[in-house]
Amino acid sequence: MLGVGDAIMRRRFFDLKDLVSYMISVSDLGRGKASKIIEEVANRKEHYIIIKNNKPQAVIIPIDQYDELMEAQEELELLQLAIERMKNLKEEDLIPFDEALKEASLNEKELEQYIDLVEIE
Repeated sequence: MLGVGDAIMRRRFFDLKDLVSYMISVSDLGRGKASKIIEEVANRKEHYIIIKNNKPQAVIIPIDQYDELMEAQEELELLQLAIERMKNLKEEDLIPFDEALKEASLNEKELEQYIDLVEIE
């Protein structure tokens, strides 16, 4: 499966004419072209830029690429949160792993059983 980066690498506009061929006006969408555009996006993984008043307003992309973008955005936000927390981390707030297990009344074998059941966010 191709990732978002792969899709971006595939969609290189070699000239202005190529770029313009993937632009569609809002009024054209309203004139019955929406169905054709959606079909091309879904089946051929094309991307379209929606133009309103001669300005780009939106992009139509395949749903799987949208999902990948949203997941990447969420991961970036989590990474930024982790970095911020690491900046504020104090040595005295840390406890050894063995002590954390003890506080949770777990041993390493029990922890291994649960590891596949937990999704960390």
